Amino acid sequence: MNVGRSAWVVVGSLVLCAGLTLVGVNAFAGRLWRVVAGFALFVVGYRAMQYGVHGWPAIRTLRDTSDGLADLLTQGGGLAASVLLAAYGFVLMGRAVQTAETTPMLLSGVSVVLGYVIGHRVANDEVL
Repeated sequence: MNVGRSAWVVVGSLVLCAGLTLVGVNAFAGRLWRVVAGFALFVVGYRAMQYGVHGWPAIRTLRDTSDGLADLLTQGGGLAASVLLAAYGFVLMGRAVQTAETTPMLLSGVSVVLGYVIGHRVANDEVL
C-alpha cells in the first residue's frame, strides 16, 4: 500500500469515527436525523477505507447495461434504507437503555441487524 492509499485509510477512519460519535451522542437524545447523518458519515468513511485497502471496485457505467439506472436507484435506495433502519434502531436502543422496556429493545435489534444486512449487501454485493 502506498502513501496515498494509506492516507485514504487514515482519513476514512477519522470520518467513520466522527460519524459514530454523532450516532452515540445523539441516539440517547432521540435525535434521529443527527443519527442518520452520523451513519451517512460512517458509510463515507467506510468506503474511503475500502478504497485505501482494496482500490475502487470496477464500476459499470450506465452505457454498459440497460439496467444501469435501475441498478443505481436500487443501490441508492438500499443504502438509504440501510442508514435509516440502523439509525432508527440506535435511537430505539437509547430509549430501551433509558426505560428498560423490552419492546424498544427487540425492535432495536431487528432494525439494526436488518439495516446492516441491507447495507452490506448493497455496498459489497454480499451479506457478510
